[in-house]
Amino acid sequence: MPQNLREQVLATMRQVLGANVDLENTRLQLSSLKMLELIVAIETQFNIHIPESAPLAEITSSLDSIVTHLEKLLPSR
Repeated sequence: MPQNLREQVLATMRQVLGANVDLENTRLQLSSLKMLELIVAIETQFNIHIPESAPLAEITSSLDSIVTHLEKLLPSR
């Protein structure tokens, strides 16, 4: 059974940021390196490209913001 988008993003974030990170209720404050690692992992997972000109800090500020951004980029699921 396929996972929904939020679950897929959550799994990818846990792979990059660690399994013990509370991603549900936290505004992420990522270092530049972790932000880049997360963007690359998301691009790979969803076979998309997020341009460097995109507001990466805003996109990666929370689980919800990543999901919202992906919903705009991905075809209907």
